[in-house]
Amino acid sequence: MNCPKCRTELMVQETFEEIDIDRCPACKGLLLDSGELKALISKKMGNKADTLGFSSTSDHMDKVKAFCVSCNKDMQAMLGPGEIRIERCPDCKAIFLDQGELASLQLYTS
Repeated sequence: MNCPKCRTELMVQETFEEIDIDRCPACKGLLLDSGELKALISKKMGNKADTLGFSSTSDHMDKVKAFCVSCNKDMQAMLGPGEIRIERCPDCKAIFLDQGELASLQLYTS
């Protein structure tokens, strides 16, 4: 599956505490299926699956609209804890987080 932001890079699957997530090797963004964000946060895995490090790439990609390749729809942006921008598919409820956003969400929910 291609990255919802880069749209050309293939996502790579990784596993944390039996939770499978998809990471873009280029922009380091994370694609989470419905329920995976809550599971990662509740298991306090946000800081292991992501880092607080931001880069010029992550800053640039934050301005790019995410696209759900499964549903063929633009994802909708919403603000989570700490004003962190979360993008979610209106149909399948998949979530895309730019590099550093999962780790930041973990800080705000711990």
